[in-house]
Amino acid sequence: MYKSVFSKYLSIISLVVVVGFLAMTVFQVVLTANTLAEDKRVLLMENVENIAEYTSASANLRGYHEGLPVYNIEYDEEGARIMASVAEAIDATVLITDGTGKVLWTAGSREAQKFVNTISLKNLIHKVDDDFYEIGYLGGLYEDRHYTAAVPITKEDKVLGYVFASAPANAFAQTIQSNLRIYLYSVLGALVLSLAFVWMMTERFVRPLRQMAAASHSFAQGDFSARVKVKGKDEVAQLGEALNNMAVSLSSVEMMRRSFIANVSHELKTPMTTIAGFIDGILDGTIPPEKQDHYMKIVSDEVKRLSRLVRSMLDLSRIDSGELKMNTVKINLTEIVGSVLVASEQRIEQKRLTITGLEECERQEIYGDYDLINQVLYNLLDNAIKFTNEGGNIDIRLSREQGKVQVTIRNSGDGIPAEEMPRIFERFYKSDRSRSLDKNGVGLGLYIVHTVIRLHGGEIAVRSKQGEYTEFCFWLPESANGLTKKA
Repeated sequence: MYKSVFSKYLSIISLVVVVGFLAMTVFQVVLTANTLAEDKRVLLMENVENIAEYTSASANLRGYHEGLPVYNIEYDEEGARIMASVAEAIDATVLITDGTGKVLWTAGSREAQKFVNTISLKNLIHKVDDDFYEIGYLGGLYEDRHYTAAVPITKEDKVLGYVFASAPANAFAQTIQSNLRIYLYSVLGALVLSLAFVWMMTERFVRPLRQMAAASHSFAQGDFSARVKVKGKDEVAQLGEALNNMAVSLSSVEMMRRSFIANVSHELKTPMTTIAGFIDGILDGTIPPEKQDHYMKIVSDEVKRLSRLVRSMLDLSRIDSGELKMNTVKINLTEIVGSVLVASEQRIEQKRLTITGLEECERQEIYGDYDLINQVLYNLLDNAIKFTNEGGNIDIRLSREQGKVQVTIRNSGDGIPAEEMPRIFERFYKSDRSRSLDKNGVGLGLYIVHTVIRLHGGEIAVRSKQGEYTEFCFWLPESANGLTKKA
């Protein structure tokens, strides 16, 4: 039914405003009608009471009957003029009747003169015990509806007659219509202004949503530069800010993806080019037979490098996709460190390295995935051996404190430049020094170390001083509580 949020919101708010104004109009009409009707009743009642008092005071004593005085209701010219003035002032017809209901005097309407001595309100006078008020036809006397008030004329506790004052209801209706017309004009103006204000507020409310829709479309097309202008602190502003943050994250992920593809392409292209070149040289005879073994060894090294790269990428893919399931067991970290050092014994002896600290290490056990933790220690010790200077030292410390096991591996050497420290745990990142010393590396070792340690609920830090040392320090919780089962 609605094509946009703007039309939907504008329609609903406009409907609410219109219904509200209609309800106000109905309430105003009813209130005005009741107020005017009450004012008319009070006006008529006050005047008939005054006329009754005046008539009672001017009644003439006609004689006595059975010892009681008998009065006549009469009006002289001044009395008739006063009654006519009152009738004109209240816009009503005044009727004076005797005790039987026969009309004796009229004022305020020439047509009412025909009521004198010819019309009797005998069927109504029994209702005028004290005060009488009705909205009707006064017993069929009038053809149109009238507001009528009546009181008895009494003197010395004797009812001499009755005073009726009747005002046409159509005049009251005209007053209502006049007031309603003025009110409706005012309401119409206010309604137009309200709808214009609603339109502007709706447009202002929907504008950021349109910006978000446009930004989302840009994101879908791969353009993450679009941003939503955020104003205020309401929910829409929070949504816009969240969308902007998402754009930053997506842009970062996209940059990482492109960098990842570029690095993988580079890392794959280099050894594959080397392998293809040497194989072609052997096949076409460019490389003499006596040198083929040398170049075949290079090819073998490049194939192993490709194998390590593919294996590392597969591990990363399993971790990033959440498919890597951890097999949590009790692990002896001291034993793993010893095994890695034994496997690297030949390299250690070739560089004449000194290993310290292990003689003081006690047996330290944690719960975790054995293969992953073994990979962490292998990568860190392999880096330490690789970058320690000839005849240098590698110090290994294992300790336990407050439910955590801490492992520190410190090696002498050139150290890591301060500007490269924040990036050493990034994928495929290799410092210039690393590129010269580690031609077979792929720049994923430390990234895997960082990922696995975080996967186990631990943390890793690195400290280095150029020309002196590099130190990697990480801690792991000794219990299995809180370990992530999947990456």
